[in-house]
Amino acid sequence: MKYLTIQQIQYGGDLERFDERLDELMTALLDLEDTDPAIEDPDLAATLATGIVDVQMVAEADDPADAMVRALCFLRSALHTIGDATPGWETQRAVMHVAPADAADRLTTSV
Repeated sequence: MKYLTIQQIQYGGDLERFDERLDELMTALLDLEDTDPAIEDPDLAATLATGIVDVQMVAEADDPADAMVRALCFLRSALHTIGDATPGWETQRAVMHVAPADAADRLTTSV
């Protein structure tokens, strides 16, 4: 089954470089999408003033928990690809939403 996932993360670097880092992250997500048939349609929405980013993608998975793990690993790989470190990031203010892709209207997110 396909699940829409949205992960909210916050950029911890200099906000002057945030827009540039978003471009790098989007490129990494798209490059990784080509290597992982379980992930499709990665996208970003961000608030430049705060550094908060919603990372959205569709994950093919057996259940919502598996979709969350796949999306989390995919995002972590993209972050590592652009040279960012992620120790403890999934436990510090982590927010993730997941719903069946054909019922994505169930998700409510704010940036």
